Amino acid sequence: MLQKIYRITKQLEFDAFFGNKFKQARGRNFSTANFIFKSKPNGLKNSRFGFVISNKIDNRAVVRNRLRRYTRETIRLNLDKFKQNLDCLIVFKKGSQTLDHEKLEKEILGIFKTIRLL
Repeated sequence: MLQKIYRITKQLEFDAFFGNKFKQARGRNFSTANFIFKSKPNGLKNSRFGFVISNKIDNRAVVRNRLRRYTRETIRLNLDKFKQNLDCLIVFKKGSQTLDHEKLEKEILGIFKTIRLL
């Protein structure tokens, strides 16, 4: 499990990823077929991660929680490789529920390599 110091938990922290505050904080967006990735500098000693999975992805909480768990585990196993200290938000798109663990891990790590976080 991803420790709490590596997670974005408060609503105000999630709200900082949307609107003018995100642009003022020099936030960056990156999109793939299954994910939207948002990042911004946080000024902390470690990176933090948040996840947004809508009911539109799948009505079943089991499926949404499984995606969240797989993503958290992928990040946990690669925490020592992160180069920058950022707040990162991963928004799941429709179609991501069909990914198995290996494909999800490959795509998440590909995103991190593309934006030069790993």
